[in-house]
Amino acid sequence: MKFSLIFTLLFSSFSYGQFRKLDIKPPSPGGYPESVLKIEKENHKCVNLPKKTFSTILKKYPFNKTAQIQLVSFKGSKLPIENDTVCYSKLDEVKTLTLRQIDSLTNIMYNIGFGGTILIIQEMACYDPRNAILFIDSSGKAFEFIEICFECEQTVNSSEKIDFGEVCNEKFNLIKQQFKKAGIKYGLEENN
Repeated sequence: MKFSLIFTLLFSSFSYGQFRKLDIKPPSPGGYPESVLKIEKENHKCVNLPKKTFSTILKKYPFNKTAQIQLVSFKGSKLPIENDTVCYSKLDEVKTLTLRQIDSLTNIMYNIGFGGTILIIQEMACYDPRNAILFIDSSGKAFEFIEICFECEQTVNSSEKIDFGEVCNEKFNLIKQQFKKAGIKYGLEENN
């Protein structure tokens, strides 16, 4: 509750910012020429985007309804949820983030992205998540989440209203480092 009040007081006077949309163009008949694919490969590398301030990000959903953010790990093939509630007894590790850790996490999510126009989005066939970012409201309930599979670099959001940011090549490694710094161990390496 104190976090929510401090959060509201600190960031109530800042303006709301816009989030970047990507241009994804369909291939021409016969595919893309080699020169275009070379540029495409470079554009998938992570770059610093125009800076969105922490206060601007915190005004965007779900952060504007969040009292705490937790990083978690779990065994199984999906975040354990029973009766619309995260089942904490089935979570392996739970770490509540500080404001500084939230700032670092959101900076990676929203201020790092693709280096240029993206033509091709690749997705892996596997999806075996072991980690998640939980958004906790003032009553202590996880009301939204981002489920993460670090092995195949994919996410599933609990709602279409949640934006994970642009998933450039290095982004999952940067997010993984945030989990490690918070003390999460399970789900970050291929053998666990």
